[in-house]
Amino acid sequence: MARRGKKQSENIFRSWWDDRRDQHLSILFILSLAGLAAFLWSLVYFMFMDGVTEMPELIGLSWFFAIGGLILLGIVGPEFFRYNEQLTLLREILELESRAEIQKRRKEAEEAASLLGSIHQGKLLAHYKTHGIRAGRIFQSPATNFPTEESWIVSWWNADNSILSENTGISNLSSSTIHKSLIVGSITGIILLLWNSLFGIARLTTEGSRDYSIDVLAWIQGLFGSDVNKLVEPISFDFMSIMLLIALGSLLWSTSPMVSLKSSTEEE
Repeated sequence: MARRGKKQSENIFRSWWDDRRDQHLSILFILSLAGLAAFLWSLVYFMFMDGVTEMPELIGLSWFFAIGGLILLGIVGPEFFRYNEQLTLLREILELESRAEIQKRRKEAEEAASLLGSIHQGKLLAHYKTHGIRAGRIFQSPATNFPTEESWIVSWWNADNSILSENTGISNLSSSTIHKSLIVGSITGIILLLWNSLFGIARLTTEGSRDYSIDVLAWIQGLFGSDVNKLVEPISFDFMSIMLLIALGSLLWSTSPMVSLKSSTEEE
């Protein structure tokens, strides 16, 4: 009876996972990032913040983050790198203009597209059509069954060429890992700054609640030896917080796909 219940739960998970093939890479990336963030928090808490004496109430949670983060990274991390490697491989093949070279790498391209989902299968089939190549047996359905257009959020998340990488000329910024890290990092920074300014994230006393905002400008000045009050009551937007919000907002906007902007401009 227990075996049947376990098998049924595995089938439910497998069905849920298979139904979201187009989102596998994104899900794996988010889980890997969550695992890394949890482990890094525990590392900072135990080694740099002196959290055991300063915040003893978080010891249990920090151990949970440390163990849970390592387990999550151990399970999800290898799969994420495998998917990301296949995405890089497929992008290289989609950039090829030589029919002979595409034919030569057809098997690995089709295996990568099948792993990554219908959107990537559609892109590969469209590439085949452009170069007059017949798809292999791995594609059971006609090309019309595979969409090639992604939703704006998926296009943004999986952008091959962002505004930032195009305008700076730094090709490494268009890599999947860096691009997605910039998106997650800028959103996290914006949320943290807004929460600090609107509700507060610091304590005035050790036993007090976290209802004071950190004056970012005063905190930076304090690093250079200035004796200024770093804590203020919310709602408080100091000059440095506003500048950081503008900078992070601009960074987030610059991660938008360049292709989408070009296409919209041409349509106008």
